[in-house]
Amino acid sequence: MTGKLLVLFALWLFATGAAAPVRMTPVKITDGIYMFQHSQGSGNSTVVITNDGVLVLDFHIDNADQTLAEIRKLTDKKVKYLISSHSAGDHASGAWHFREDKPIYIATKNQIHDLRMQELEEFNERKNSNDPRYAGYKGRELIFPDLGFDGNMTLYFGGLTFIITPEGRGHSTGDLTVYIPQKRVMLTGDLLDTEIHPGQGESAGVFFSNVKGWMQILDNIMARNLPVDTYVPGHGPAHIGRGGKDLEEQKRYFVVMRDEVAKMVAAGKSLEQIEKEFKIPQEFAHYKRPERLKQFYKLLYNQLMETGY
Repeated sequence: MTGKLLVLFALWLFATGAAAPVRMTPVKITDGIYMFQHSQGSGNSTVVITNDGVLVLDFHIDNADQTLAEIRKLTDKKVKYLISSHSAGDHASGAWHFREDKPIYIATKNQIHDLRMQELEEFNERKNSNDPRYAGYKGRELIFPDLGFDGNMTLYFGGLTFIITPEGRGHSTGDLTVYIPQKRVMLTGDLLDTEIHPGQGESAGVFFSNVKGWMQILDNIMARNLPVDTYVPGHGPAHIGRGGKDLEEQKRYFVVMRDEVAKMVAAGKSLEQIEKEFKIPQEFAHYKRPERLKQFYKLLYNQLMETGY
């Protein structure tokens, strides 16, 4: 391809919103547990294979078909349970792909409310759009959970214990974790992102994240002192065997970023100036997807102005 054609092709990609195909790459966390990492940094999915069937945490309508295809390569067991860590589309929109296995879909009542009140609107807008980025929504439906719960829930399945804990408002209006003690693994959803700037919880243009609450949730999880080898993130790579150091790094990220914004506020900088002038601290300079930061500056700025913390 000549240089001129390459330029024209690049311009076409930009104009149409086309991008490299998304790949969900399986990463073995421990025996029977695989994290499917999104190639472009969007939501991961986690698959737990037992003698009695499969449990899946988180699923996007755009790529849950890839996750299911990889499950079929790993086992002939059916998907028996689905759990969404929170209601955002990149974690809770893809239950449709698993419909033939007729799994039981579990979520908190809070998530079900958000799915019906915000996510359904966004899903239908994308489904009816001609934007090529949303081609994966065509002909598909947003499937709602079968079982909603308040408080903690424990699921005994396939010889394993799944302790499902609503952690409160942090990344979204209601984030949950799933702890599997026999495997020394905790699935965190978007309460933990690794090597990537965290996204603000959002659904249909409504922003939910509360950074102060998010930091408190991380403190609460660390205070349990659970025997966990690996915390599986909602975005970014799994650091197998790193344990609580991942949570510590996520908490430090928020503290350092908040303090940098606080210094700029004290210097009289406006939010607009902070967005333009903020320099990412060196220890987090390698994090991917810096475009996520604009909304985080806003969250941190408003938190500081409202509560001073």
